[in-house]
Amino acid sequence: MLKELYHGDLAPSDRRADPNNRTLQEWRKLSAEFEKSLTPEQVETYHKLSDMQGESAAKDNETLYIQGFKDGALMMIEILGE
Repeated sequence: MLKELYHGDLAPSDRRADPNNRTLQEWRKLSAEFEKSLTPEQVETYHKLSDMQGESAAKDNETLYIQGFKDGALMMIEILGE
């Protein structure tokens, strides 16, 4: 892992959800059904809202990833300091 990190080969943001994930499949199905009930303008608004939610989730995930990394480092300091 350290070699991958050093060489820039470790990029958690490149990891994608499992396309066979049942929740993701259900979301896609429900989303497609919902879009059929919308006007073209509503579909555009729905897509914008979905994009905004995705961007917000990505920022939240980044913040949580960084905090988790910091928590792990603090735990290591505590363990090694004993």
